[in-house]
Amino acid sequence: MTKEHFRKIYRLFPGKLCELLMSMENAVIYVFYGVLTTLVNYIVHFGLRVIFAPIPDGAGISEIIAAMDNSAVSPTLAAAVSWVAAVLFSFFTNKYFVFENKQKEGTGRELAVFAGGRLMSLLLEMVIMFIFAEKLHFNEFAVKLGAGVIVLIINYFISKLLVFKRER
Repeated sequence: MTKEHFRKIYRLFPGKLCELLMSMENAVIYVFYGVLTTLVNYIVHFGLRVIFAPIPDGAGISEIIAAMDNSAVSPTLAAAVSWVAAVLFSFFTNKYFVFENKQKEGTGRELAVFAGGRLMSLLLEMVIMFIFAEKLHFNEFAVKLGAGVIVLIINYFISKLLVFKRER
């Protein structure tokens, strides 16, 4: 969805709310694509954990979740693999839809800086998952959600200020 699509949606809201959404347009669109990126990340993360778990035939959701404790793919490894899928999805949605950067020139540099920033946030997520999910045995879903919120905020500012900054 482009900014024009979002503007059509904003116009459905009452005046002040429409104005508020328009004033925060990039952040709103970033959050929208951030949610989609998070879905990509979660689907890959938990998909890997489940695919490589010993799940008995006819297992229900609680048995599947319990079987993830014995998955051949650790939460940390799943976080790393899901990161690659999410970074590729996020780069292109950020470049073309959030920050509307249509230039082909410099895309390699942008991707390198973008991936570097995302690598920092991956390491942060992996540390969070390792400490809270693997060592302290907090609920993996809750830890993944909390880590995702922290990473989303950090990544917005990296993208806005370093990767897709507009020359003035």
